[in-house]
Amino acid sequence: MRFGEAESLATPMWVERNTTCQAIAGHLASLWDIPSGLDDGGDPLVTEKGLPHARASVLNLIVTVQDEAAADRVVHALIGLGVHHPSRAIVLVPQQGAAGAQIDARISTHCNETEGGGDRVCYEEVVLTVRGEAAEHLSGIVTPLLIHDLPTHIWWPGDPPFDDPVFDQLVEMGDRLIVDSSDFNDLLTGFRRTASLRRRSGVGDLSWERLAWWQELTAQFFDAPRFRRYLPNLSRLRIRYAVAPRATTRHDEDADVAPGTPAPMAQSLLYAGWIATRLGWRRHRTLKPLADGAFDLRLEGRHEMVDLHLEPTVTDDVPPGDLLSVRLSSLGETGAAEFIIDRDEDDAMVATNADGMTALLRRVPMETPRESDLLSAQLTVDAADPVYEMSLRAAAILLASSREAAA
Repeated sequence: MRFGEAESLATPMWVERNTTCQAIAGHLASLWDIPSGLDDGGDPLVTEKGLPHARASVLNLIVTVQDEAAADRVVHALIGLGVHHPSRAIVLVPQQGAAGAQIDARISTHCNETEGGGDRVCYEEVVLTVRGEAAEHLSGIVTPLLIHDLPTHIWWPGDPPFDDPVFDQLVEMGDRLIVDSSDFNDLLTGFRRTASLRRRSGVGDLSWERLAWWQELTAQFFDAPRFRRYLPNLSRLRIRYAVAPRATTRHDEDADVAPGTPAPMAQSLLYAGWIATRLGWRRHRTLKPLADGAFDLRLEGRHEMVDLHLEPTVTDDVPPGDLLSVRLSSLGETGAAEFIIDRDEDDAMVATNADGMTALLRRVPMETPRESDLLSAQLTVDAADPVYEMSLRAAAILLASSREAAA
């Protein structure tokens, strides 16, 4: 798939080699000129097959991709956003060491019907291949192309180059940065550097968004007063997460060994960090250091010592990194109880065993969300998410504890 090709394409694609920011901005403005005879003082309109439609951009979305694989993911995700988050999407393909024309541009306009078959909303997709010295000043190229008075979101697929000045430039100009911690090559460094960005801009994480259904199911356990009494006495948390078979794993063997942490652990660590911060758990000591993606920690709870166990499970049924099972156990003065969520492909079994009785045994759908759905959810979040930030810092502490013991 090439950038901009979709059923929603409303105008011919504009393609220019060796162009300038002024020419790009001029073409974008021309797309929304009011057609002759329609100047009634309303908003600018774009004509699609002879019919006028209103532009409905609600944000600027800047995306930086590093390779063709990442580019394909971005194209599908942007098309999937559709009418829910119409935006001026600017996709940057920097090639700092490349020679030739400094800026090549492709601009396309898309229109989608609103829900219910009403009016159509239109928005733009701008793809810029930037070469040579110009690739070191992306913020200066992007700034003239933004729609003023709209929030600007920076989506960085892949492993963010935290030490790259270009990365800092784009983060500083955005209202919110969106990453996917499952793409971090070194998970501990990625967690720590992402946490440090909270002072400059809000941070969103697609891996955190993937946990929303697990968090909801976990919280539902303790909506019932008869189960809530077990919450302070939780003494064990066991998490299993999916990893791909060795022959098809995304990270090669050297990448797994060098950082010491396979990236598929991101979701399980964020979930553990979320539980730990909600219940006030603190690290105590390492029972089993990190090895092959598994470790055991002992945490200090408010009333009980808590054993945390993470382990990978090889499977092709779900994407690598997705949670497969969560088991919360309580053993204290209130009695024994276990709260279970076990996933099997696109379904999950939810059960509670309390005082020898099984209750809440049910199956719920748990399909893997599309990347466009995850991105859409993150685009609706406020600039700062304190629960995520606390969980992120806790996840980094848990991971550092296991790695320091291993070292």
